[in-house]
Amino acid sequence: MRAIVPILVLCLSLLSVPAVAAPAKGDDAQRLDKARILMELSGSQALADQTLLAVTRRAEELMAHENPGREAEVTALVRDHFLPKARTALPELARGITGLYAAYFTLAELDQMIAFYATPAGKKLVALSPTILQQSMALGQAWAEGVADRAWDSFARAAQERGLTIPQQL
Repeated sequence: MRAIVPILVLCLSLLSVPAVAAPAKGDDAQRLDKARILMELSGSQALADQTLLAVTRRAEELMAHENPGREAEVTALVRDHFLPKARTALPELARGITGLYAAYFTLAELDQMIAFYATPAGKKLVALSPTILQQSMALGQAWAEGVADRAWDSFARAAQERGLTIPQQL
């Protein structure tokens, strides 16, 4: 399951940037409040949870493949141990992302984004985001598999010609 952690981090980072910034202006508290409102209106928590579930399902599939006949045990392990702990940590990610929005956007910009999410187009974006995210992940996976199929043989030959070793996990 540890092999999937980098994938989980990558997928969740698609929804955000690293959660390390803090607001730097004199209106910190106001901007943090506005950023919290923006995160709520944009449905970011639901998208983070959806991404976590998708990545977890993929990790579960990979682990089940490595443990034939024990699929139910793998599912229970993921459901009972990994998923609850990961979900418990999502608010920490949300707080970090909120801090980033507060750090990088002014009060006026945050108000504009909040206003957008109150419009019909903003509400439609929030409503359709889970579907678009799910379909984007499927497209991305299919694209990656197609690229790998088309490019791998050539890549492996070129690496071998140069005396390079290809990692087993690549």
